[in-house]
Amino acid sequence: MTATTSRRTKGAGSVFKDDAGVWHYRTELPPDPATGKRRRIETTGRNKTDTRDRHQAKIDRYHRDGTIPTRRSPYLRDWLAARSERRRAVLKPNTWYSQNCRVTTISGVLGNTRLTDITPAHIHALADALADRDLSQATINEHVRYLSQALDEAVLDELIPSNPCRRVKRPRPDERTVTILDEHEPAALIRAATQTVLAGGARGPHDDPEDTAMWALMFELAFATGMREGERYALMPYELELRDGTPGIHVQQQLQDYVGGPDASIPRWQDAEHVTGGLWLVRPKSAAGDRFVPISRSLWDRLWDRIIAYGMGPRQFVFHNLRGTPLRHEQEMRRWRRALDAAGLPYVSIHSARHWAATRVAESGAGEDERKAVLGHTDIRMTARYTHWGAGALGDMMTRAIPTLAPTDTQPQ
Repeated sequence: MTATTSRRTKGAGSVFKDDAGVWHYRTELPPDPATGKRRRIETTGRNKTDTRDRHQAKIDRYHRDGTIPTRRSPYLRDWLAARSERRRAVLKPNTWYSQNCRVTTISGVLGNTRLTDITPAHIHALADALADRDLSQATINEHVRYLSQALDEAVLDELIPSNPCRRVKRPRPDERTVTILDEHEPAALIRAATQTVLAGGARGPHDDPEDTAMWALMFELAFATGMREGERYALMPYELELRDGTPGIHVQQQLQDYVGGPDASIPRWQDAEHVTGGLWLVRPKSAAGDRFVPISRSLWDRLWDRIIAYGMGPRQFVFHNLRGTPLRHEQEMRRWRRALDAAGLPYVSIHSARHWAATRVAESGAGEDERKAVLGHTDIRMTARYTHWGAGALGDMMTRAIPTLAPTDTQPQ
């Protein structure tokens, strides 16, 4: 085959027209770092100018996506966007959405910087820019941590020699204090919930006595089990089990409100069933989340009273609104605030009930494995974050641990 060639700079590639009148543009790439095999980009076409432009666009796309190591490093914004899109298929919808928001924020500050040009000074500039937006130190650290994880991947891809985030020491965030109710205050809140009728209006229908009883039972379940909100909303009769004569709840699922609603991008590994709107029924957060939580016989009986009264099937929601659909956080939040006000209690979050339960379990003398089993944690350090030791419990522990050291029958001289 006779070909018309034009000389180009060594290493840049080649351009030629074959006997059929087809133009060829070729660009040599560095060898594949994993296999060592030769790589190149090639574009063909009948029109020289069009072929050249399409070939250049193809090269630019490869550079922008950061899929190959080149002398021309991709911009951070393009590489982070491509990485985020790749991860979308393996992350839960809300997790991906949160991480993609970080990509947008980071790109707004450092997006025009090429990967190879990023230095520790850029990381400090990012932290300063986020601080100027009045973001907390914990939130700033989350953004820097995400960028560090991404740049670790860039090192593995041989796009950069090292991760500049590793040379930056992040300030330790202030510890967030979670306020919980005292040992006996939940009873007052639950009692107030049974007596508090929420008036109707633009924000929703009024409560009737059956509704108030349901919310009181829901709040009691939160304190008595430490179950997560989504686990309580997803409770179905088949999860109530008797094991060795002990009544309890076999937590096996939770409700999640996913970004994207019924069209949310569910990763292949996740077992998810669409319920309504943005609500999906999914497995617990981890294997440890699938657990058996014992409850009192009284609570067990009242849960079954509700199930029988409504004629619920094994896989119907125990707690639901007037239309039979499962509850949402916003609905529970309104009743929770109203019950706190009616009981004259200080404001605490709904999630604090989980902290309250963890604290009571710890103060009972339960071992680490028992505490993790009830809360559904894989690491005792996480369980410790949910435990808030009271002065009385610590005092009792110290009394048991350390005997009186001074002699009691000695009189001062």
